[in-house]
Amino acid sequence: MLKIKQIMEEEGEHLKNEDGRHITLTSTELGELWKNYLGETLLDCVYTHYLTNVDDQRIRELLEKAQEMTRKHIAKLKDIFHKETFPIPIGFSDNDLNEEAPAIFTDKFYLFYLKETSRINLLLFSNALTVSFRDDIRQYFDECIDDASELYQDAMNSMLAKGLLIRAPFIPIPDKVRFIESKDFLHKLIGKERPMTSTEITSMYVNLDSNQLGKSLMMGFSQVVESKELKKYMVRGRDISQKNITILQDLLTKDHLPSPQLWDPEVLDSKVAPFSEKLMLYHVALANAGSMVNYGIGITSIFREDISLDISRLVVEISQFSKDGVKMLIEKGWLEQPPMAADRDELAK
Repeated sequence: MLKIKQIMEEEGEHLKNEDGRHITLTSTELGELWKNYLGETLLDCVYTHYLTNVDDQRIRELLEKAQEMTRKHIAKLKDIFHKETFPIPIGFSDNDLNEEAPAIFTDKFYLFYLKETSRINLLLFSNALTVSFRDDIRQYFDECIDDASELYQDAMNSMLAKGLLIRAPFIPIPDKVRFIESKDFLHKLIGKERPMTSTEITSMYVNLDSNQLGKSLMMGFSQVVESKELKKYMVRGRDISQKNITILQDLLTKDHLPSPQLWDPEVLDSKVAPFSEKLMLYHVALANAGSMVNYGIGITSIFREDISLDISRLVVEISQFSKDGVKMLIEKGWLEQPPMAADRDELAK
């Protein structure tokens, strides 16, 4: 008992200023922890459904590992919220699961899902770490980064071993350092545009995978939702993702470069919903946010103006689609309110 008390006291010291005052959570820490809790509880539900239907033993092991990590994160988040007397968000639970529902995706898709979600989580956790100040919160997000990295490596290795990935194309290694000598590098008024750079190809591949994930999710969800409004929204999202895929594939094809494989065949024909409509709509919102992050990062490495214009138009359409989804979440009373700053004008009345 004395040892436990000592550990608790030592942990508590990390949460105090030099003068002994408790270090409260900043707005950025509150926001990232709140957002993380909703995402982790959603993933826990998704993994539970996948594990009910998976056949491949190796993929089962990875899903179990992913769920174990997710539940570890949820437990730590609840502990932080409890210590800060912060109301634990509702998030998602068994109430959002239909345990009797058959699979709507194949085992292969489960593996692709693990790769893509761990990849985007690496970006989100890294950002959360950089806007956190308190030692225990930085340690938490640091652990999340380690978990996401480990899961990504495992999923990538398994996909390569099973032959489920088309590697990014090989291009000539430069024989010397060169500098750009003409503005034609950015745009040609006459004639064919220059070949894509390695950084531009990277953007194409990352965003193709991101759109493949979004399209497959919305294909599956559109089959199982009962609400006509949600079904129409999912079909619209599926078609927007396909439009993105077509444009990105065409850009690669013009330079005689291969595209990542399509995942459409991995969506099964079930019409039984494994998740609540609230979870499915929120999952699409998360996929939209991930797509925006990917495009935002990618566009910083694109120099050809024609590609930049194409990406900018796609981002505008995705942004509008995302806003419409958030409006639906609000209308249905499904969107929890993030922590907010005090309304000083209201308090002054």
